[in-house]
Amino acid sequence: MPVASLNKTTMNRLLDIARSKKILIPVVILAVAAAFWTIQQKPKAKKDNGPAFMTKVPVSVAVAAKGSVRDSFAVVGVSEAYRDVDISSETGGVVRSVSAEVGQQKRAGQTLFKVDDDVAASALRKAEVRRELAMRDFERYKALQQEGAVAVSSFDAMRLKLEDADDDLVSARRRFRDTEIKAPISGTLTSRLVDVGALLQPGTKVAGMVDLSKVRVKSSVPEKQVSRLSEGSPVIVTTDVYPGRIFHASISTVSAKSYRDHTYQVEVIMDNPKDTPFRAGMFVRTAFVARTSREALLIPRQALAGSVRSPEVFVVSKGIAHLRRVAVGQELGGGLEVIQGVAPGDSVIVSGQNELTDGLPVNVVRKASVPGS
Repeated sequence: MPVASLNKTTMNRLLDIARSKKILIPVVILAVAAAFWTIQQKPKAKKDNGPAFMTKVPVSVAVAAKGSVRDSFAVVGVSEAYRDVDISSETGGVVRSVSAEVGQQKRAGQTLFKVDDDVAASALRKAEVRRELAMRDFERYKALQQEGAVAVSSFDAMRLKLEDADDDLVSARRRFRDTEIKAPISGTLTSRLVDVGALLQPGTKVAGMVDLSKVRVKSSVPEKQVSRLSEGSPVIVTTDVYPGRIFHASISTVSAKSYRDHTYQVEVIMDNPKDTPFRAGMFVRTAFVARTSREALLIPRQALAGSVRSPEVFVVSKGIAHLRRVAVGQELGGGLEVIQGVAPGDSVIVSGQNELTDGLPVNVVRKASVPGS
């Protein structure tokens, strides 16, 4: 029975009871009002508006494309001077003068320290006199031997005497020259260890000097990558000291023996630019680039939705975003090499993927290019 009919029946019964029991009219009116209020409180059925509306997520995409790339990897290295020498005294004596200060530029052969040379100068003069006398005796005996006036043995004795005098003269000149301690290379003085009045012994270290016209960069390369390297291969060098600058170098040596951590020392040499000079001990990054190029499938680095260890990307197909697991290779500038999971021509989402889940509809609002493709 309908609710409305049921309620009318109930009200009629209340009126009959009121007449038979002689109940007051106000009480009946109150009961009727309560019944009417109950009818009005019945919940209304909700209208069915149909299935929920799904909003398309706006995204930007890039088309995966093949490009020519060169294998590369980067490691941290330390810059060193092209030549770093310790200067030592080769003679003994008291330092009489100093012409060396830390930071000065010196040319090869310039005098840095002068040691007392009185004894060495005296020995040199004596050696020169002995050599002069030996030369005169040799010339006289030579003439006599040609005339047959002296025996051949006597002439040979004079020749040996002259040779001995020549050797003594060479030694005396060397000892005299050693009283002037000179720069062995052209470069910058990094230390000065003695001053005027210091007593030197042969072998005493007096100064340090470096040649920074070129820079050596030494890096430790893992054994998996060292097989790709060879002498003369190009290298790109960067440093935080000069942000944004790129320097070009080449490999000079590759160690044939590894360290205990299975890395090999690779030495790189580069010209030291005058406007942005490198100093010994600076940290740098060396990027080793293969000589030959190869073809690789590339996508932008920002298309990566997961981590590098668990890489995933969203691929758009018929307006739907599909999440795919991919295998990636090297990072090449702003691009990322894809080995498996994406095919050439696939549209990968590079912006807006944070709002996506697998299977959601998308609206492509912009197409980007792939770096290096």
